[in-house]
Amino acid sequence: MLPLPNLDDRTFEQLVREMRDLIPGIMPEWTDENAHDPGITLLEMLAWHIEMQQYHLDRVTDGHERKFLKLLGEAPLERQAASTSISFSGAPHPILIPLGTLLRVGELPFETVRPVTVLADSNWRVFVHSEDGVREIADDFESGSAPFFSFGSKGEAGTSMELVCDRPLPVQMPLSLWFELANRQPDYRIPARYGGFIPSARVDWLYWREIEAGEGSWELIDMERDESYGLHQSGPILFQLPEDAGQVYRLMARFSEGIYDDPPRISRLIWNEVFAAQVETHCIEERFDHTAKAVRSDDEQDPAEEEPPAFTLRHALFLHGLVYVQFKLEDGGWIDIEPDRYTVHRVEGKAWLSFNGETQLPEGERCIRAIAVIPSFDERTKLGRGTGISAQTVAVNNKLMLADQLRLQVGWYADDSSQIVWYDWERVADFDQSSPDSYHYMVDGENGVIRFSDGLHGAVPPAMPFPNIRIIGFRSGGGAAGNVMADKIRETDLTYPLQVTNLYPAYGGAEAETVKEAMNRVKRMVLEPKCGVTADDIERLVKEIPGLRVVRVKALPGYKPALRSHAEERSLGSISVVVVPYSNRPCPLPSDGMIQTIRVHLEPYRLLTTTLYVIPPEYVKITVRAVIVIDPRYEGRETDVVQALKQWLQPYGDDGSSEGWDFGRTVHKSDVYDIVHRVPGVLYIQDVWLMAEGNNVLREEGGDIRIPPNGLAVSGEHEIEFITSNR
Repeated sequence: MLPLPNLDDRTFEQLVREMRDLIPGIMPEWTDENAHDPGITLLEMLAWHIEMQQYHLDRVTDGHERKFLKLLGEAPLERQAASTSISFSGAPHPILIPLGTLLRVGELPFETVRPVTVLADSNWRVFVHSEDGVREIADDFESGSAPFFSFGSKGEAGTSMELVCDRPLPVQMPLSLWFELANRQPDYRIPARYGGFIPSARVDWLYWREIEAGEGSWELIDMERDESYGLHQSGPILFQLPEDAGQVYRLMARFSEGIYDDPPRISRLIWNEVFAAQVETHCIEERFDHTAKAVRSDDEQDPAEEEPPAFTLRHALFLHGLVYVQFKLEDGGWIDIEPDRYTVHRVEGKAWLSFNGETQLPEGERCIRAIAVIPSFDERTKLGRGTGISAQTVAVNNKLMLADQLRLQVGWYADDSSQIVWYDWERVADFDQSSPDSYHYMVDGENGVIRFSDGLHGAVPPAMPFPNIRIIGFRSGGGAAGNVMADKIRETDLTYPLQVTNLYPAYGGAEAETVKEAMNRVKRMVLEPKCGVTADDIERLVKEIPGLRVVRVKALPGYKPALRSHAEERSLGSISVVVVPYSNRPCPLPSDGMIQTIRVHLEPYRLLTTTLYVIPPEYVKITVRAVIVIDPRYEGRETDVVQALKQWLQPYGDDGSSEGWDFGRTVHKSDVYDIVHRVPGVLYIQDVWLMAEGNNVLREEGGDIRIPPNGLAVSGEHEIEFITSNR
């Protein structure tokens, strides 16, 4: 490590002496350098100011650097939890796995991030309905050894994929089906619930509602979420079948409209998939709404005969943990409810909360709170008593605490009664914006303590005769240790005899970032352009759009589609973005969904005075007609010339060895001479003609072909006449 320089290396006397030594060279007429001279007084004041600056600069602490980071809108990254995809199997019947189900890799805990129903092991059949007819996928579609096109090799609208099971699917239970696509992953994966991606193809999911034997209708499924975004990337579809669906044995994915740049090719279909994060929940809270029902008429049911409302508890900790309940007051405070006034019901992986008929429930949004705690963690939720003194700290004593998951309450006696009212306190990065009435605290994750303010910039917990600082939400975990390899997660805390494994290696786990690491990261970050000023900026932004597979992109400043000649005409304030999608089709064009996605993504980055156009490439077919004299020894190898021309006239490059034809590059006859002369056996060329097919093509007097700025040259069927030399 390089030694830190000493910035405070000059004393006040040295600074004054250096200034005095400079006077003769700057102002020779200044001869009075005694202390009574006003100029010397100013120099001494400046020397004192410089000395103070050096003193403070030499003492930059982590606190100063955190403030510098805050000025840039950044902060050191906290510990990040790894995540991976989990698959269950071996269920004798459909089993609900709730949110927060605990899994383990040795001592490392993982928790499921959503509920999923594990289906009983069944035999599935897959049929593809395409323009070629109906084809059953006879290969093993769970191992990934035999990929197949879900909508046929052409991927045309109107085709479909049907899944048939020998057991009925459960209704009103969360189902998950994972699709792994073969060689079709975008450079940047589309995040869940990302609204900036517009799929180029719409896929509808349906189930078969059977009315009589062999008769029925296909009904749309109300999807919870499609993380594959219409089979544009690998991911699951999440859905529930309605209660009145009946016995459902068949599902269908119907390609309803649009076009795929590259038809999806499925390598694996996996049921019972769910994501898991490397965390462990020690304490969690869930809130519920409760609103009064409308006023009843005289002939309606008596309120006393109505069943009290029940509230579904989603997290798995409510199935085996201690449960506490709170009601919200009008001032935002919370009061604890006696355990005999509520009941927690637990049946087959489900839990719900109900109250006895005498309990009057509060009305409003998120006004009822249920808190679940691991029994061994119950006493540790009580962090201590408030002191009413400035800058109080309390220890958490858990270095693996995830600070962003911590929820804290502070309680005190209400003014008009002896009842204890608890108030939620909010975590902040610092107390700069806090007032005396702000219920704020800071978390020092490195030392495992919670810090309160001084009463001026944030309230302080009042002194009470009971532990009035407590935790209502706490998770631990995270770190690089959670990045386990595939097929390592095999232990569960379930009582069911299920098999479990992680399909892929876990990713994303990282230790907490130090201040120095954050400073280095921000230094690199500020050098990266954040707006679309130059053509290179725009091209980089397009390549970073989640979900797109782009082979080539070109930004053309000063060009818009209406211009006929880019060389002579310029459209000030216009930029056209030309995009070539990845596709197995010849001369691919971007779909409407891709064009809209690029427009939506670039809109926040463009300059206010710039108009952006997203346009497809213009393919210009170039045909070469030539008369070539060849050496007799190379007779029979005439195809080498045609192959050299085709390799030269290609828009995408040759297996990564070149980028392909430059957008708008003129096709010169001289280049044809050069390409042909490089072929072994060619003696000389008698004549060359260039033919072009495409829009906005200009033939120059010398025979060269000028193509539009968004144009790419593609090879036509060349007509080459070979003459064998007699020499």
